Amino acid sequence: MVLRRVYFAVFGSGLGHASRILEIANHLRREGDQFRYSCSGQALDYIGSHGQGASVLESPSLDVEWTEEGSFSSKDFIPRFPFMFNAFLRQVAFERENIAKFDPKVVVSDSRLSPILASRAKSYPVITMLNQFKISFPPRFSGKGVGRIYERFAGDVLGLLWSLSDEVLMTDLPPPYTIGEANLAGTDVSRIVRYVGFTSPGASLSEESVRGAKKALDIDERPLAFFQISGPEVTKRAFFDTVIQASGALAGKYNIVISMGRPSGSGEPRRLASGAWIYDWCPVKDELFSLSSVVVARAGHRTIGQCIDAGKPAVLVPIHNHSEQIGNANKFSKLGLGIEIRSERLTSENLIESVEACLTDPRYRESVERVRAVSKNYNGIQRCSEIIESYA
Repeated sequence: MVLRRVYFAVFGSGLGHASRILEIANHLRREGDQFRYSCSGQALDYIGSHGQGASVLESPSLDVEWTEEGSFSSKDFIPRFPFMFNAFLRQVAFERENIAKFDPKVVVSDSRLSPILASRAKSYPVITMLNQFKISFPPRFSGKGVGRIYERFAGDVLGLLWSLSDEVLMTDLPPPYTIGEANLAGTDVSRIVRYVGFTSPGASLSEESVRGAKKALDIDERPLAFFQISGPEVTKRAFFDTVIQASGALAGKYNIVISMGRPSGSGEPRRLASGAWIYDWCPVKDELFSLSSVVVARAGHRTIGQCIDAGKPAVLVPIHNHSEQIGNANKFSKLGLGIEIRSERLTSENLIESVEACLTDPRYRESVERVRAVSKNYNGIQRCSEIIESYA
């Protein structure tokens, strides 16, 4: 049996990229295979905590800035944009050195450019996985003045650079159901990308595990609202405070479970005075998706894919000024799959109203089932694994 060596370069912000790469790696892994992971930030801790610590390399960080209020820092982003180039060059040099040392059969880049250039310099095949094809600037700057110039330039350059990959896999549904369509606008990707479907968690849940979660949380016959708070830690405070206020009013009518999305936190639930349950880190997230009638979450691409594949309407609250999440949430709402609330407009009152609307208006569930039927024709984790395997 030929042993496989795969080098995974993972985008570091948030946990969606890291979690799907681990699922793909587990899907691929055979005895004796060797995998190496290059990442920074939250992805570094997450992959290391899942038994891969000895195989993880800490790459130079190239991340965005966040304000103390938990918003994407548009004020700092535009002035910093030209100066991020030096940090990017350090990343390329790091990847070139470590890819050559590991000597993989294939390099898999999850939303990172530096491994593509490093792989090409060393003549290694590279497969790129993307949620978005271009950089969309924050709404404050997008389409205006210098922001418009940078955005157009960045989009054109990124298109050329992504196309240096042997494969570009868009982890989304094809039009007209493309959740990330705002991040494809103005680009011609038809000759470059392959739509492979959502990379939603693919583990099949046993009836026993679902029953166990239901029993542990005393979930009764009332509908369950699952609140999943994710993203960089600094962005969570205002969202969390609003969720706690809203849960107090909702817990009298519904089962309420809240996850803080902190990988280093406790996996044991605590019961609040309102009757809601709260986790620092929820080890039964997939079971709760299965049991829920509505999900409240950020507008990360993988979270949306899981909502659709699980057939769950959702209330989405994109991170303030986060252009990708704002575009995702807007398309989700346009498809009739749930309700978008911008962070700057979020209150406990409109969160409560939106949750109850998703629970009582059958049109949301009908729309989700329609798109879910399309998504069933795809299996992003399996398809990505098959394509990687063909090179490895």
